Amino acid sequence: MKISSLEKCLNILERLSQSPGGKRIRDLSQELGLPPSSIHHILSTLLPHNYVMQDTETKKYSLGLKLVDLGHCALENFDIRRPASRHLRKLNEQTGAAVHLAVYRDGRFIYIDKVGAPSGLSLVTYIGFATEPHAASGGKVLLADLPEAEVRALYPTGRMKKYAKNTVGTVKQLLEQLAQIREQGYAVDDEEYYEGVRCVAAPVKRNGMTVASISLTGPIFTMTMEKIENEIIGLVTAAARAVSDEL
Repeated sequence: MKISSLEKCLNILERLSQSPGGKRIRDLSQELGLPPSSIHHILSTLLPHNYVMQDTETKKYSLGLKLVDLGHCALENFDIRRPASRHLRKLNEQTGAAVHLAVYRDGRFIYIDKVGAPSGLSLVTYIGFATEPHAASGGKVLLADLPEAEVRALYPTGRMKKYAKNTVGTVKQLLEQLAQIREQGYAVDDEEYYEGVRCVAAPVKRNGMTVASISLTGPIFTMTMEKIENEIIGLVTAAARAVSDEL
């Protein structure tokens, strides 16, 4: 049985997580279809415990620092991060490119670790960042292990959001890509999520099931397709296999 007040609380927190600038009570009331009094009561309960905070001038509420602490604890509980850590660092040292470890949860792929940053690029890639999986190599590696019906359910209209010029546009095209990824054991993102950026990813497996992806990201002028074919794919797949062997 669902606890109504708890469900309302979770809906409020999720809505605040999508609003970096914060939300007023009336905004939350309109968006969630809840009485302002109910939202005020929940926020007043969360506020002293630092689960939310309020700007005294704008009266907007946003997520509190207590959730940062909980997020760090959740990340520390990922048993994939520990064995992966030294392999991520090694891959970064070998290439100088940014390396990410990601997992799939509830239709999103989420970065749970990161080493380095792509030189000359400003990317929204941080631990805890979550986005749709169809436009990034790390996300597609994770989708490739899912049943076709589950992939289709993520995109009920048959089409998906366009992030950059080469983003895959239809579920049919995506399923064709996923079949190729399963066969070759890696994915390449050629300016699909960010223009001017390429990324290569490979699956981390436990008992034959994909549990995470390791990806390498860099600008197109250093990560040429020739370099990807001759060097990067081998390095990324080797790192992913090494982590898999330790799980």
